[in-house]
Amino acid sequence: MNFIQIIKISLKSIFAHTGRTILTLLGIIISVFAIMSVLTLGENIKGYVFAEVESFGSDIIQVEVSLPEKEHVSVDNFSSMAMGAQITTLTEKDAEAIAKLPNVKAYNIGITSQSLLKYESELDYAVLLGSSYTAPVVDKAVKLAGGRFFTQTEEETSAQVLILGSEVAKSFFGEINPVGKKVKLGGTTYRVVGVLEERGSIFGFNFDEMVYIPYTTLQKKIMGIDHVQYIMVKVNDVEKIDRTTEDIRNILRLRHDINKPIYDDFSAISMQESLEIIGVIFDSLNILLVALATISLIVGGVGIMNIMLVSVEERGQEIGIRKALGARENDILNQFIAESIVVSFLGAVVGVIICSVFLWILFFAINTKGFDIDFSIPLRAILVSGIFSLVAGLVFGIYPAKIASKVNPMEAIRS
Repeated sequence: MNFIQIIKISLKSIFAHTGRTILTLLGIIISVFAIMSVLTLGENIKGYVFAEVESFGSDIIQVEVSLPEKEHVSVDNFSSMAMGAQITTLTEKDAEAIAKLPNVKAYNIGITSQSLLKYESELDYAVLLGSSYTAPVVDKAVKLAGGRFFTQTEEETSAQVLILGSEVAKSFFGEINPVGKKVKLGGTTYRVVGVLEERGSIFGFNFDEMVYIPYTTLQKKIMGIDHVQYIMVKVNDVEKIDRTTEDIRNILRLRHDINKPIYDDFSAISMQESLEIIGVIFDSLNILLVALATISLIVGGVGIMNIMLVSVEERGQEIGIRKALGARENDILNQFIAESIVVSFLGAVVGVIICSVFLWILFFAINTKGFDIDFSIPLRAILVSGIFSLVAGLVFGIYPAKIASKVNPMEAIRS
């Protein structure tokens, strides 16, 4: 028999036993769904995270407090900070020392807190972001929709001025221009000098719901502290950013009297380095999850083998008659392998269609929650899941096909 004849006979046999075929397809569909979902989610979320990090610019070095003797980019460090562990050694003097490096263009000091914000009858908690007057220079996403940013003089004198995020301005003032209006922040009067353009969320952190004030004002008049939480450093030459990052670490170790990197009470990492770390994490996670999803493919393959073995028993007379009419062992072998591969192919197609619809609905739901993740199905996800399923069909179809090819025609016909 030629290839076309084998495929025709295989399809006829498959559709002649729909119940058995559906059971076989189910295992492959689930396997393809698992592998394709893992790869698609991984690629799309990785792209989203990359875009969020890159939104700050490739010329940025982030310096922030971190717990000594812990990996700075680790769950342990983040969870400890979230549980209330505080580091108070990072100060504006550190920022001034960093600013003396030749490749540093500007820096922006940052502190976060919250307080009650009131305008006339409107009252709500606001997230406060204390920053330097250089914030629009360092963070390219800080753009004004109206008014101005606070000045160096206002920062140095701890002036009671603030800039509203777009959602805060809309919530408190509606269509009224808030610039020049006076509001109460923790019972103290502040003047609105500017309103920011809509920026959206980054890692679930909505900048449009924030209120910018001079970090000195937040330190002295609201929080009563003299330390800072982070320093964003903008460099002149991106090519020298790694050297500058290492220089910042050396300066802070000297200023904080630290003799070993393991005792660092800060972390200094460039956006490029962040992207490399994120890339390694996602790639490793993808490999692990695909390996786990492949287990379901093996289960599906075993299902194919079992169903094919049952098929050999049920179709003994058919095999015997074909052999009696001149079919060779190789013809029977090829037919059953072809059936296994065709079933796998059909399962892969159905799995890809079902998974595509599911993922589209999932990402649509995610984006309605405030995230902005571009949805696309990588060709790699389709190819990997499809090839894996076809290989499973081939590998797990060989054993039943060999048994079918060895059937004695006379015994098969008599049975």
